[in-house]
Amino acid sequence: MKLFGTATVALFALLAIGNAVAADEHKEDEEGASRNKRQQNEVPVGDRKPYSEKQAEAQLQRTLDKLTAGEGPHYKIVKVYSATRQVISGTLTRIDADLIDGNEEQHRCIVEIWAQPWLDRGHEITFKCRNQPIVLARHSRSVEWAEKKTGHKKHNHHSLDKVEHLFHKFQIKFERRYVNSVERQMRLRIFRQNLRIIEQLNANEMGSAKYGITEFADMTSTEYKERTGLWQRTEGQPTGGQKAVVPSYPGGELPKEFDWRQKGAVSSVKNQGSCGSCWAFSTIGNIEGLNAVKTGQLKEFSEQELLDCDTKDSACNGGLPDNAYKAIQEIGGLEYESEYPYKARKEQCHFNKTLAHVQVTGFVDLPKNNETAMQEWLIANGPISIGINANAMQFYRGGVSHPWKILCEKSNLDHGVLIVGYGVSDYPNFHKTLPYWIVKNSWGPRWGEQGYYRVYRGDNTCGVSEMASSAILA
Repeated sequence: MKLFGTATVALFALLAIGNAVAADEHKEDEEGASRNKRQQNEVPVGDRKPYSEKQAEAQLQRTLDKLTAGEGPHYKIVKVYSATRQVISGTLTRIDADLIDGNEEQHRCIVEIWAQPWLDRGHEITFKCRNQPIVLARHSRSVEWAEKKTGHKKHNHHSLDKVEHLFHKFQIKFERRYVNSVERQMRLRIFRQNLRIIEQLNANEMGSAKYGITEFADMTSTEYKERTGLWQRTEGQPTGGQKAVVPSYPGGELPKEFDWRQKGAVSSVKNQGSCGSCWAFSTIGNIEGLNAVKTGQLKEFSEQELLDCDTKDSACNGGLPDNAYKAIQEIGGLEYESEYPYKARKEQCHFNKTLAHVQVTGFVDLPKNNETAMQEWLIANGPISIGINANAMQFYRGGVSHPWKILCEKSNLDHGVLIVGYGVSDYPNFHKTLPYWIVKNSWGPRWGEQGYYRVYRGDNTCGVSEMASSAILA
């Protein structure tokens, strides 16, 4: 009986040992499979190894998104052909891809992403595109990335340093000087909030536009609106303008693209500065274009004359092109910009009627919600003054802007600008076509696309056809 008990214990012990060995072997098999799976994209030091195209495209897209949210450059992926990875004091990823740049031109490029995560400088990116200069860029990890690592509501010192770094570069680029440390901290908080808005705009963009850090990145939405200056029309109240008689295009089908800049009817991009005088720049731009088409000579006229002498509008506190047309008619004409230069503030009116070089006899209103009629009028007459909702323009860096309607309501027009042409961007690889308006802004050539804004054409995006008008010259 004792012998039987001893044998039973021994048998159970052997079974236990066997099970343990089997479990260990199974665990080693699982760990080996997992290790093999991980090693598919791990690279021995110094060696170069093929990298999954899908993962390479995802990494490249993350990199481009971070560059866009910073200072650029701006590219969009068309196709990734191949990729490799190499470990050399960090990880060097080389991606062969077709990219579209900020000018909507497609290039075959080699993109090198050198990641050294233990250094503060983040990732260094080199774009080597055929027949193009080499482009060097750098990005740091975003605040949102840091939040994911530390919890949604936790901000560690590392993530704050990254925002501080971007903010410091912003201050240098746009020559920001704050009164004291309290104001600087306030602007930094606004800047951080605006980085999140930029990320949302990029995530929800329906066109090809890229949004990033601009000179307005440390402003609240209220402060930004003070840099626009367009008054709202009173709904249902007559504007005083004639109804535009839009001529049919004589060639039948409208041309695919048209640009008055190429025909010498658009002056250089101007800058209204810290003054809500967009209405004056929109009006003057329209008259400059009409006069150039009429006379064959492009002359620049004075916005400052309107700020000083137009009693219907309110200078840097806003106005309407409708009022400005009437004011020019009553004043007696416009002087040249060189004779009555811009000061970005209201001063005493010193208009000299003997120096009036162009006369206005009235204005016309173009039909609402008819962008084809706008095309026909533009081609036949010249650039068009419009009102637009400028929500998407605060952080615009380039591309065809087509924000969600809820983000850019057509009823909330707050900025006066000038349509100078139109065109179409085709993306055959995405089966996508983006018709657009070419809009001249008055925030200087450093903003947007050398001072211009391309906005989607065809569905009254941001209210482009709600307040279209044009002067009638004597």
